[in-house]
Amino acid sequence: MYDQAREEADPRYHVDAAARTIQLLTAVAELAPVTVAQLTKHLGWTKPMVYRLLRTLHTCGALRLTDEGYSLGAQMIFLGQAALKGLRLTEVARPRLSRLHAAVGETVVLTILDRVDVVYVDFIETEHLIVARPRLGARLWAGNTASGHALLSTHSEEEIRVLFRDDDFSEELPPQAVHSVDDLLQRVAQVRERGYSLVDEEVTLGHRAVAAPILDHTGRAAGALSISVPTSRVSTERLHRMAQDHLIPEAAAISAALGGHASGRA
Repeated sequence: MYDQAREEADPRYHVDAAARTIQLLTAVAELAPVTVAQLTKHLGWTKPMVYRLLRTLHTCGALRLTDEGYSLGAQMIFLGQAALKGLRLTEVARPRLSRLHAAVGETVVLTILDRVDVVYVDFIETEHLIVARPRLGARLWAGNTASGHALLSTHSEEEIRVLFRDDDFSEELPPQAVHSVDDLLQRVAQVRERGYSLVDEEVTLGHRAVAAPILDHTGRAAGALSISVPTSRVSTERLHRMAQDHLIPEAAAISAALGGHASGRA
């Protein structure tokens, strides 16, 4: 059976020139516009090596050269779009969903945002008897859920105010819940600051959840990864640790696979 991980680790299949090309392109993407001297210092390579790679990539259209230095060229736009087209959130996220479930032993859920609703697109249930039962395709209002706060964390204040109104929020929720757009904006700001949202018996008694955003190449939330637990088994302190130790790294890994970057402290 083909083992991709083993093949990638096998030095027989490693081509230094290909690896250096990727390193150089990544450096150009981060530093552009950048000169030969700056790249030589940044990468720690010899100037002739850097210059030969730059000239080759420039000839191929992968780089463009201006008076200020090198930047990524039009060919990289084509390759980037082709790579992104081939990625699907559920396929990319599934291995990380499994890793997170194995690490925390609780129900883990992948959601997306559809206007003001979060939609369940994948999940793995805990084996414990006391669980909150998710369902594929299920919808929850984003305004008072951990996943909703995470998904909205890349929206602007104006966008959130257009989507939500104060009278959308239930007055029957407990005091600690979100009761207004201003409350929601504070929760969203908290996600941006620490990288995840936590709700504690704010919608359903006996239920807690944490969620972190998954970012795509544009910096927008392509989805959210969450952990759902009963209050009888998992304290808020333990849930915070789960978020910091396991949820954020897994969400960040999915973001990286989608061409995005970690948010908050992820």
